[in-house]
Amino acid sequence: DPATDTFSLVGPTLPGGYTYRGGVLLPSGKVVFVPYEADKVGVFDPATETSSTVGNTISGTFKYFGGVLLPSGKVAFVSYNAGNVGIFDPATDTFSLVGPTLPGGYTYRGGVLLPSGKVVFVPYEADKVGVFDPATETSSTVGNTISGTFKYFGGVLLPSGKVAFVSYNAGNVGIFDPATDTF
Repeated sequence: DPATDTFSLVGPTLPGGYTYRGGVLLPSGKVVFVPYEADKVGVFDPATETSSTVGNTISGTFKYFGGVLLPSGKVAFVSYNAGNVGIFDPATDTFSLVGPTLPGGYTYRGGVLLPSGKVVFVPYEADKVGVFDPATETSSTVGNTISGTFKYFGGVLLPSGKVAFVSYNAGNVGIFDPATDTF
């Protein structure tokens, strides 16, 4: 509570371990937790201070790292080691995999929603930028090859429409231009 500078734990205990990596605020005010090691999506309701796990079982380890609220109200989970984009529909509490398999493991850390409705995935171990199109439920890698390891961790949409990638180990800020698919 920022008014009192206090911290409290609320709701029932969620599964332990490296369970979730990121949260996405829904228009309803609820928060969706992105499954990393969890086998179900987590949902927190701040109005009732309760949390729960919902949806079908999600297999795999180190699955997703970050999520993006789509214009449809669904949430896209950014593939870290899952291989596919995950889609959570809060209206039905269902999870599904979409799009072709993305290359490699430990690929992306974070996503940025573009004005076009597409999502740019931030390259961590991936050697190309990932782009997800929710309208066609397809994903692809674009742009020139990006060398290095543990490159970027998160991104920001700039007023120009380009995306800035936050350097983790890259040594510089990365700029991706979705108009030309260049990095």
